[in-house]
Amino acid sequence: METPFPTLAPTRLYAFLIKLRPLQQGTLMAFSGELVHGAWLKWLSYAAPDVANWLHEGNKRRLFTCSSLQFPIPTARMREAERDNIHLPLDPEKTYAVRITLLLGELFPLFYKALTDFNIQNHGASKPPFMQIGKQSFLLEEVIADLDDPSGWTGYTSLTNLVEKAKSLRLGKVEPLTLEFASLTSFNRGNAKTKAYGSHPARLPLPNYVFPGLARRWEELAPPELVSLVQRERIEQYCLDDGIIIADYDLKPHQLKFTTHVQLGFVGTCQYALRGPDEPVTDEAPLTVRQQILLLSQLAFYCGVGYKTAMGMGRTRPV
Repeated sequence: METPFPTLAPTRLYAFLIKLRPLQQGTLMAFSGELVHGAWLKWLSYAAPDVANWLHEGNKRRLFTCSSLQFPIPTARMREAERDNIHLPLDPEKTYAVRITLLLGELFPLFYKALTDFNIQNHGASKPPFMQIGKQSFLLEEVIADLDDPSGWTGYTSLTNLVEKAKSLRLGKVEPLTLEFASLTSFNRGNAKTKAYGSHPARLPLPNYVFPGLARRWEELAPPELVSLVQRERIEQYCLDDGIIIADYDLKPHQLKFTTHVQLGFVGTCQYALRGPDEPVTDEAPLTVRQQILLLSQLAFYCGVGYKTAMGMGRTRPV
């Protein structure tokens, strides 16, 4: 794949929170994933127009994710407002946040340069708006990328580090894995053999929906020397054979209002049981299937799960 910049470094992943403060009082719809997506690309276009255009039009690999604007209110109230498509008040005395992840390491220095240039250009002057989400303008307050931030939603790593961590795992006969689906998650599903019924939004995180999809993302993101370490066909078969099962869950159906339609999905947590025994590793397959799945659960923290992860959906983390 051609990119507007060289891709020689190992693939690195970044997740950070952009803390924002509204310029004035106003309101914004509870779910703003589409608006944040557009605002992020517009902001990036000031620093690197070619890259922003490439991300928006020429590239279908979704090399970043955006959250909806996160309000400082209880989760239950936020979910109710999203479901009912309620506009929430913005208070200039309060701080809000957007979570951005970058799935191509070369994007990070561009982001850093854009931040630096923004601060230099406006040093000593009254701060101009940093980002406009819908009709509301926001000032930049802070960017957080620490590994130990209390939110639990920031960090950075590399695909190589994920592989080495997975190789070091020593698993019991049954290994638990819990995923939290913190924003609306859904899988756009259809039967490849017959299109008579059309596609539908799958509203459960079944293993054969979650993990083969993450394996496809690995194939898209990983450099050639790492691609074969995750073997999608083996993961699909392991799911079909009920090697991985749902052991417990706390899930709820949920829905959001996009510009043109209502999007159905779910939120909550799901605990999986990864059952052994493991097959011997080989030079061609240095990771067991269960190690591959646990690796992909770490990847999910950065790339999300399911549909429209670049527009606020599918924000996921292992618990």
